[in-house]
Amino acid sequence: MTSPYTLRHVDVDRIGRVWLREGTSDQAVLDQILFSEEFNISTAPQFSWIEAAYEAQLAAGETPLIVDCGANIGLSCLYFAKHLPKARIIGIEPAADNVEIARMNTAQYPMIEIIAAAVNDTAAPLRIANPDAEKFAYRTEEGSGAGLTVPGVTIPDLMARHGALRCLIVKVDIEGAELQLFRSNTGWLDGTGLLIAETHDWLFPGQGTSRTLFKALEGRSFEVNQRGEYISFFFC
Repeated sequence: MTSPYTLRHVDVDRIGRVWLREGTSDQAVLDQILFSEEFNISTAPQFSWIEAAYEAQLAAGETPLIVDCGANIGLSCLYFAKHLPKARIIGIEPAADNVEIARMNTAQYPMIEIIAAAVNDTAAPLRIANPDAEKFAYRTEEGSGAGLTVPGVTIPDLMARHGALRCLIVKVDIEGAELQLFRSNTGWLDGTGLLIAETHDWLFPGQGTSRTLFKALEGRSFEVNQRGEYISFFFC
């Protein structure tokens, strides 16, 4: 383990041992996801649609696919695995330090894969624009300039890599980069059961970072629930 931070662990019921870095945002992420359960979509009436789709895919011999864009230290992947244990879960995280902890946290879950990359509408490389930011606040941007370069990956590419025709759930928390993710190449939404997204207009006023998301949703049939910071779009 190469992390310069002091590590400690927390044992979480029905999940197991979770590693955190002292003095970072990891504790806040743990509280938000595993204790406050901001991804607890099971309380929404529409969750029965996701359960039905999950069971139907399994009955058809398919492995349901969950894509976690902005996986941080893997806790959201663990939460999804707790509730949908037979799904293949792909966590996408651009920051190498977070990837290292995420892989530690998910090592006992063979259905979870952590990819060191940044999700986008193209596979072109991106850069981390704020490498000195808090661990849950890294931003990726296009173009040249200062910052660490990371591979880009698209959701359709991930689906093709795993032979998936649809995504059961896509979660997006990418610190404003949703502006680029949803501007094109959004056909994957047609086969998605649930999109969970955090928007960041509050963080980038005047930049319209959620504009392309809502444009991409135009003409699609869905119902909305909100819990904490996250909006859940249940497609119907």
